[in-house]
Amino acid sequence: MGDHILTERPLTITPTTIPMPHFAKSLINLGLTEGQRGRAIFDQWEHAFLLPCFERLDAETQTAFLDLVNSHREDGSGPILGVIRTNGFEVAGVVDPEPNGEYAAVCKIICSPSADRLFDIPSFSFQLRATRNIKAGDEIFVSYCNVLEPAADRQEYLASYGITCACTSCTPDTIASDKRRLALRASIDAIDDDFDTWLADPLLADNYTIKISLRWIGVIEQEALEASDAYRHHLHAIVRAYVALGDGENAVKYGRMLGLWALGQSGKEDMLRRMENLEYLRGRSDWEMRVCVDHEEAQDSGGWTD
Repeated sequence: MGDHILTERPLTITPTTIPMPHFAKSLINLGLTEGQRGRAIFDQWEHAFLLPCFERLDAETQTAFLDLVNSHREDGSGPILGVIRTNGFEVAGVVDPEPNGEYAAVCKIICSPSADRLFDIPSFSFQLRATRNIKAGDEIFVSYCNVLEPAADRQEYLASYGITCACTSCTPDTIASDKRRLALRASIDAIDDDFDTWLADPLLADNYTIKISLRWIGVIEQEALEASDAYRHHLHAIVRAYVALGDGENAVKYGRMLGLWALGQSGKEDMLRRMENLEYLRGRSDWEMRVCVDHEEAQDSGGWTD
């Protein structure tokens, strides 16, 4: 998890939208329908903006670009815009206007991804990083959609890219998988309440919230959803609990897992370095907070003496 798989420069970088207010207004004045206006805007985008840039690419890059899948052949998108709309990944960190990088995909699409992509500004390239352990020879999968949504919603979204996902979570029967993913989404909202309840109630077992989050991590691993935010939230909850208990060994163990998750998402080792540093964890304001609560309750009840 977190391992660097590859780095590749994008074939093209293009804005996600091209403002054309005057052109759009002229189309309205012509009395065109909404569908006709949309096709006219796509055509203008293709020929006035994209084609001049595309023609400046070398022949090899043009061929590689046009060999990509185009699922927008019937909606008025030209061949260049169609490929962009099908294959474009957001380029985070580049603004004005917010652009969309076109990445020559080398991964298959699945709703239980094993890798995620990020854009590295200094090298102006995409990185692919593992979000869970990948064995030698295994295929690498990424996801286009919110993996915690029900299968029907994911399939509807992917259909706009001309994709029909055939992963085990999208093929009948999806009911059990959908229920697990829906429950995972709800578990994220419950984490803070569970933690606060545990921290305030010394009668609850020390591993109360830890057992809850470990159970959900088991579900996450069953669904192969380590790339999801649910995994991050539950790892963080476990780290918080061990910090509150003053258990440095386990805080570092799960902190390292959290840091590797962040490395896979961002390519940055900042969190990993912090979570592996016991002195950093000991310096947190919530270090041994659960122990302090236990002592205070004992004193209040007369069961604690110096």
